[in-house]
Amino acid sequence: MISYKKVYNKDYFSGKNSFFWRLGYGRFASFYFNNMFKPLFKYTNKINAGKVLDVGCAYGFMLQKFPVSFQKFGIDVSEYAIDVARKRLPSVVYNVGNAENKLPFKEEFFDIILFNDVIEHLEKPALALENISKVLKKGGILYITTPNLNIIRKKMFRYADEKEHHISLFLHSDLIVLLKSLKFKLVEDWTFVNLLFYIRFKSNLGTESAFICKK
Repeated sequence: MISYKKVYNKDYFSGKNSFFWRLGYGRFASFYFNNMFKPLFKYTNKINAGKVLDVGCAYGFMLQKFPVSFQKFGIDVSEYAIDVARKRLPSVVYNVGNAENKLPFKEEFFDIILFNDVIEHLEKPALALENISKVLKKGGILYITTPNLNIIRKKMFRYADEKEHHISLFLHSDLIVLLKSLKFKLVEDWTFVNLLFYIRFKSNLGTESAFICKK
């Protein structure tokens, strides 16, 4: 059993024990997270004063993109990341915790839940999705991004995935099957590349996967 707290510490986010190298987590945060947030625009614009939870919030870069009208919550296994996030965005409500355990919120509490670049790090991703479903409102939005285990990913990103501690990688179509088995309704899905450029595909070509679901 992996000790998430030991893996996702300061050494991980600084690049000493990850594929971030010397750049550290968030070096290209503005470009990267702007691209990640864009698919949510049409959904956030319909919610004037909602509640959003970022599961695996790290430094809070995605929460920072939401309008001030939203009540913002973040949870992460890393005490170090949460400490940094509190200094960056003190208005957010933070918890140190693991999505594979019961989440410390009321059932059907959130309008939007983010689950970006987290599934691949978990030993029990299906259990985490079940726990997320419990605190998401009926009709609420779940936004997931994760590596797409296609042939390109297998050939070009094997070393990076090992360094990033990616232990639960899914092919795009396999994750769709899992989401549907957990009663999530798929609204949109695509694959993409988000490096020094952003390209979105309707096919399996992209090395990353994205899903917007409703409960």
